[in-house]
Amino acid sequence: MASLPNPARLTALLLCVLFSAAAAARYAPTDNHLLACGAAAPVVLPDGRRFVPDSGCASTRLRSPAPSLSSAAPNFPPPPSPLHAAARVFSCRASYDLTVRRRGHHILRLHFYPFAPALSASRFHVGAGGLLLLHNFTASSPVVKEFILPVDSDVLVLTFVPDSDSAAFINAIELISAPEELVGDIGTLVASGGAAQIDGLSSQVFETFYRINVAGPKVTPFNGTLWRTWVNDGPFLIGSDSSKSMVRSFSGPIAYPRSTRLMSREVAPDNVYRSARSVKPGHNVTWGFPVPAGSRYLVRMHFCDTVSKVLYELDFDIFVNGRLAVKDFDLSSATGFLAYPYYIDFVVDVEDEGILKLAIAGSKKSRSDEVSGILNGLEIMRMNKTSGGMDGDFPVALDMEDIVTKGIGEFVRSLLCGFIFAGLFVVLVLLVLKLKAELRNKGSPFDSGDGKLARAYQLVPSKTDY
Repeated sequence: MASLPNPARLTALLLCVLFSAAAAARYAPTDNHLLACGAAAPVVLPDGRRFVPDSGCASTRLRSPAPSLSSAAPNFPPPPSPLHAAARVFSCRASYDLTVRRRGHHILRLHFYPFAPALSASRFHVGAGGLLLLHNFTASSPVVKEFILPVDSDVLVLTFVPDSDSAAFINAIELISAPEELVGDIGTLVASGGAAQIDGLSSQVFETFYRINVAGPKVTPFNGTLWRTWVNDGPFLIGSDSSKSMVRSFSGPIAYPRSTRLMSREVAPDNVYRSARSVKPGHNVTWGFPVPAGSRYLVRMHFCDTVSKVLYELDFDIFVNGRLAVKDFDLSSATGFLAYPYYIDFVVDVEDEGILKLAIAGSKKSRSDEVSGILNGLEIMRMNKTSGGMDGDFPVALDMEDIVTKGIGEFVRSLLCGFIFAGLFVVLVLLVLKLKAELRNKGSPFDSGDGKLARAYQLVPSKTDY
């Protein structure tokens, strides 16, 4: 029979679970739009969040000439979440006006669950704040698209534009204020010529592709922070050899600086930093992630030394897409503490490969024979190509005001032309009336009296005039 768990270990595990749940709920965003699109009643998720119907929300305005409602058919399998049981479907351009109380970076999540064949076949574009987020988008399978974008206005306009002879749909929308420490401005650009500092990252728009809990279990919105999902790194390992690396776990507390907000649990939850994959001196661990080629990516690597007994034991190299990004990285020098979270933002261009490879390699400078380097977490985000869109500039009109402005302009022009025509008609009528009055007072132009009036109105001169 299996032995009972140690009471002290059970207590520590219970405290960790309770602390993680409390940490997940400690952040209260200023802007917190949670919309169940097309739903008739509020939807409450297991993580405690309450999504309200998009039709009766005071802080949201839906603008569409003819929005239609769609709900899952009885013969279709039930959706995994009640949030995806209904959808708002648009046959023409439509938008949501989302009130923003605090400007700055926001997290936008768009839920697409095509529970009907017509939704799976739909093709459309999605924009936010005038920037094209999704171009020629189709959702043939359930997906949540997440973006981190700066918002510098009091209203964020989220626009859906169906393609020709198609429709657009959306199941749920999340727009929440991001904590200031989530997005930094400085990173490391890794290119063929080497690694160099790059700034201006805070002005970019990011689309989340991967969020990885290295060597750890799946982290869900229920036990994480900012209601994110982190998955295990196992499927992305390349040529993994258990003799070269080890899976590490940690049950102690994770330390965070009290004097600064540059690092907090909102950047990554404790559950990410409590697990790690370590590499021995002289060996390496490599991961590969399929990504669309021809784009620039932000790679955020999370580190937390929970394996060393003393400081300054680790030294390792970091490779981004086959290029050396950091040589002999000393995590202790960067943090000054053990069990202290730290991350590095790398920027890399993926050209033709379509695979983004990341690796850590143990250095011979390491003071430990068992572990030389570690990695706790990974985030990979695509950056916008231009100021007009994630995929570049395309002729897609996103601003709903264009429709209103165009309609008003055409109406004003038509009204002006009408006034001009009416004015000319009135002038012509007045001239005719004046002429008739003069003729009535002086006689008929065909009067043969002295012939002066008749000759005055002749168009072709007669012989008697000469």
